[in-house]
Formats: sequence, C-alpha cells, structure tokens
Amino acid sequence: MTFLKGALGWLLTVFACLFELLLSLFLLGVGIVAWVSDSNILAFGKPIILTAGIVGLASVLLAGSRLRWIFPLWCLFVLVMLVRAFFLSSYSFGGAAGFQLALWLTIGALIAFLGSLGMLRRRPARR
Repeated sequence: MTFLKGALGWLLTVFACLFELLLSLFLLGVGIVAWVSDSNILAFGKPIILTAGIVGLASVLLAGSRLRWIFPLWCLFVLVMLVRAFFLSSYSFGGAAGFQLALWLTIGALIAFLGSLGMLRRRPARR
C-alpha cells in the first residue's frame, strides 16, 4: 500500500511539472508572438503574458532545488487565474466545446496543484 501511495504521489508530481511546463512554454510563445507581431489585440496583456511565461518556466526549473516552495505557489496562482477568468467573470463560452476545454484545463490545473503539494514535504537526508 505504501508503494502505491508513493507511486501515485510521484505520478501527480510528474503531471504537475509537465502541465506547468507546457503551460509556461505556451504563454511564453504567445507572449513572444504578440510582442513581435506588434498587434493591438493583446496591447495590455503582452507584458503580462510574457512575464507569466517566464515566471512559470522559472518556477518549474526551480522545482528541484531548495526553492521548490515557489512551484506550488505558481500552481495555485494558475488555478485561481483559470477559475476567475473562466467561471467568475463575464466570459461567455462559444459553445459546449469551449466550456469543455475550459473545464478540462481547470481540472488539469487543480490536479497539478494537488501534485505540486507533494514537493513541500521534507526530503530525507542523503547519506
């Protein structure tokens, strides 16, 4: 039973790292394309999206160091922002497919946050 619990915790942690890495790379890519294209569509959001991608990438890269406590904070930030943007704002979905995508993204962020909490445990000292 202990092995199963450890394996599930490891899988959740790996999922959290991959989910946040892909999200950060996506944000970084969108931010760079918006900045280079000089479009007015994301005029206010360009620096915010680019900064979010950089901070997310940094938090994923620091997840294995002594600063691993930053990663769960980033995961919580992503979860709160997705819930606020999709479900607690005046955003309207274009149809059932858009709602399902938002729901799956939010569920993925929730699972990633729960998986990131495993990083807060103290690691046993190596001998």
